Amino acid sequence: MNNLIQQAKELEPEIIRWRRHIHQNPEVSAVLPNTCAYVTEELKKMGYQPIEVGGGVVAVLEGKPEGKTILLRADMDALPMAEESGEPFASQNPHAAHTCGHDTHTAMLLGAAQLLMDNRDKVQGRVKLMFQPGEEGYKGALNMVNAGLLENPHVDAAFGMHSASASDFATGSVTHTVGPSAASADGFRITVHGKGAHGASPEDGIDPINILSHINLALQTINSRERNQKEPLILTVGQMIAGYAENIIPETGFMTGTIRAFNQQVREHAKRRLAEIADGICKTFGATCQLEWYTEFAPTVNDIPLTEELDRYTRELIGEDKVHILPPQMGSEDFSEVMLRVPGSFFNLCLGSKEEGYLFGAHNPKIRFDESGFHIGSAIYANIAIRWLENNAE
Repeated sequence: MNNLIQQAKELEPEIIRWRRHIHQNPEVSAVLPNTCAYVTEELKKMGYQPIEVGGGVVAVLEGKPEGKTILLRADMDALPMAEESGEPFASQNPHAAHTCGHDTHTAMLLGAAQLLMDNRDKVQGRVKLMFQPGEEGYKGALNMVNAGLLENPHVDAAFGMHSASASDFATGSVTHTVGPSAASADGFRITVHGKGAHGASPEDGIDPINILSHINLALQTINSRERNQKEPLILTVGQMIAGYAENIIPETGFMTGTIRAFNQQVREHAKRRLAEIADGICKTFGATCQLEWYTEFAPTVNDIPLTEELDRYTRELIGEDKVHILPPQMGSEDFSEVMLRVPGSFFNLCLGSKEEGYLFGAHNPKIRFDESGFHIGSAIYANIAIRWLENNAE
């Protein structure tokens, strides 16, 4: 399969062209009309018949009709921030920038789409290409899943990849975990509705500040007393706001925070207990509360047998010394919504190390990516699809 690397290298100018166009024209959220239209048009040029699914773009390569189906995913959305990379092809939108590298994912998957079309005779099944909006907190993956992403044809395995800059490994290296990869991320807001009063007559009010303080203290027992101590869990309260004057008990107040875990059961328990504690304390003090979950990412857990298999294919493609197994990290990734439902694996592709002069990581306005590694990402996508289908034929 090393000829895939060579084919991808020949495609490199096109991959870079796709990336720079998307980079210069970033869109934010789960609604990306221009990006979706661009990806759709490029896929049609290759011979695909892309369709809209849950706000994203899906195309299927039909190889062997009776074979299985593997899904390859790239996310497409940018972040609501200005770019400071200094690149000549920097964002033309002062309010949006691809500072998480989703433009590189999209371009590399387009490259893989072309490689797969060029090697269609080797595809012993179907490859479903998932171009996703709204990864940055907009439930993009979940929206696509709910719209039928994993059916027609049914998906048997899934693979995603994320670009990494300011890495400890050289451009073209791959890192991944075995088992948990990224944590869940559930952002919450608890609003307490009390009763306002003058500070000189506290008996006339129901103090939301007092209630929020009790909730904050009680939430800490989820981690310290209710969690399996072998399973990581982080519950952070990052904001508590109430009141406008020093001598007035306010009517309402709120707190916000996040819950992060690697285990889905631990996550579900923490979310349930947070709701019960907040509601119970509010009732104790005669108040009411409203709980909102404004981001909900499941933990990203690599299927171990699948990951070991894809690891082997990747080492064969790029070299044994360029694949590294690392511990999990507490960031989050919404491809987890796919991986909750089908066996999946998620890798990281290094596109610029600190030693190579790439000093800024994801979500930093100064981040840059080494374009010389893009063709490797396209080859990895295509190689994984071809090899997995070949070795898992029914």
